[in-house]
Amino acid sequence: MTERSDISRWSIASPLAGGALHSAGSGLFHTLLPLRLVANGYGADAVGLVVMAEGAGFLVGCIGSVRLIRSVGEVRAYAAFSASSAVLVLALGAGPELAVMMAIQAVVGFANAGQAVVIESWLNAMVPNAGRGRVLTLYVLILGLFYGLGQLLARNIAPAGDAMLMITAAFYALALVPVTAVWVGEPQLHAPIGVDLLGAFRTSPLGTFACLLTGLISSTFSSIGPLYGLELGFTQDRIVILMAAAALGALFLQFPLGYLSDRLDRRTMMLWLAVVLAGVCSIFLLVDAGTPLWALLILFSVFGGISEIFYPLGLAHANDRASASQFVSLSSNLLLIWALGGTVGPAVAATGVEHLGAQSFFLYAISLSLAFAAFAFWRQLRQPSIGTREEFVVYPQTSPAVYEWGPHKEIVSMPEAQPGESTEGGRP
Repeated sequence: MTERSDISRWSIASPLAGGALHSAGSGLFHTLLPLRLVANGYGADAVGLVVMAEGAGFLVGCIGSVRLIRSVGEVRAYAAFSASSAVLVLALGAGPELAVMMAIQAVVGFANAGQAVVIESWLNAMVPNAGRGRVLTLYVLILGLFYGLGQLLARNIAPAGDAMLMITAAFYALALVPVTAVWVGEPQLHAPIGVDLLGAFRTSPLGTFACLLTGLISSTFSSIGPLYGLELGFTQDRIVILMAAAALGALFLQFPLGYLSDRLDRRTMMLWLAVVLAGVCSIFLLVDAGTPLWALLILFSVFGGISEIFYPLGLAHANDRASASQFVSLSSNLLLIWALGGTVGPAVAATGVEHLGAQSFFLYAISLSLAFAAFAFWRQLRQPSIGTREEFVVYPQTSPAVYEWGPHKEIVSMPEAQPGESTEGGRP
């Protein structure tokens, strides 16, 4: 075990560095892409379709990338995914038609899912049980912080020019270096997940809708937020700072809210958070160009934190209701449900923005939040509380492979292991 710990202490730096570089490029790209499309004469509906295409590619990648990775090997697959992302991003500089842009983004989404599968399978192979919780927290923080760093780098980059594409492609290409140039051993890929979205709903209807809500609102805001700033007359610098505030709020508010959820009934907490989210969205309807920056930073941070918290709370609530053997499959299917929301949401919300203005997104979010609160209240009346059985854990929405090495695996597998037996096989 000592040898395993020594190996993992150094080897996890390689996949973490690759993930950090890719996340920085994604932060820059996803912040400026809506502004680029508008600058090139496209409307909000086109923005929604392009973002929807990337979400659809990610969804397919979560399901099918494992088979492709197995056919060529993990390192080669990662290199192919990363290089493809870089080249395809550069291809957007040729000003292709909308349908071609959608196809490009769909492949990029697929590649992003595949890269995450490789990195997270690597961490699963390298991290001992005792360190899984710490490494998962570190992984979440690194991805979130570097995504925010990439957003801040976008402050003075012209979205209509080629610089944003070149810098993004450079980050995607640099993500190859730590993963392919440093030998840390081959990760172990687990079997592809079985798609059972209805099974996830049967296990936890409220948890399923919480994950869907995050995709429909939080993931959609990443594309609609810049359009909202443009409509109010904000400068690019202010838009970028506010979008970074939303992302960092989503990162840091999850930990205290998650800690609180371990001590309260999760259903009650989600119900009231949905009401608060509706209230926060109502405040956005009152914002204008004269609103002080400090007030906007607080508003965007709180919105980012609350809208994002429903995914990990829904995951934790579903895990409370599931058996230990269901965790990986259930969590993976909830990720697909989140991705489904992130695919459908941008197209639906962008249609409203195109016809009613960017503030219509917050009417959309208010409606969804109140509908979720009503459903949570109905579930409380229908089903008694079962309490909290699992500790809250913040999982990133990256790939199903992350659930193979999270700390919940440690919690249930270590006590049942016999002396001398490995605990790496997963939850019993």
